[in-house]
Amino acid sequence: MLALIVVLVGGIIELVPTFMIKSNIPTISSVKPYTPLELEGRDLYIREGCNTCHSQMIRPFRSETERYGEYSKAGEFVYDHPFLWGSKRTGPDLQREGNKYPNAWQYNHLVDPRTMSPGSIMPTYQWLAENILDTSYTKKKITVMRELGVPYPKGYESQALNDVKQQQASIAKDLNDNGVPVNGDEEIIALIAYLQRLGTDIKQAQTTETLK
Repeated sequence: MLALIVVLVGGIIELVPTFMIKSNIPTISSVKPYTPLELEGRDLYIREGCNTCHSQMIRPFRSETERYGEYSKAGEFVYDHPFLWGSKRTGPDLQREGNKYPNAWQYNHLVDPRTMSPGSIMPTYQWLAENILDTSYTKKKITVMRELGVPYPKGYESQALNDVKQQQASIAKDLNDNGVPVNGDEEIIALIAYLQRLGTDIKQAQTTETLK
């Protein structure tokens, strides 16, 4: 019993400062919250188990950075609930996947990975191109994320669905222009939006710094 009390007291002493001191949470000014469509895509990414085969954590070693790019920074994940770092790689790390390939490549790779990556053991996800994205909980998701500390503006819920449609239309136009016929409301559009966001905030910060 005494040992339990000691452990509990020690745990409290270690945890309380992390909740009380704001500086314990690293921030990067270029890192912004996910758009509503990217948030929906992230949920699809989790639903389909993508995080069981793909990590999102590039270690600060040459063997990692030369293959995947700049190593991951803690501040890149401040708005991830839950974080998807992972520790197993059946497929490549995706932390720097954003804008690495065109939208059409991402679409074809999801529908049939072998068409873009011969020899890939990744399963097909053709139903993502057929299922219509359910946005009935989008507003609630924004509210929950705000309660978890994501700085969405108060009242943004009323604008969220309009932003979803705008981003869907932008990705759909690009796909149609490149020979991939879509309506724009398919689940695959949301997942593409999420994949194309991964790691781009830190890239933007580096580009801005280079231009100064």
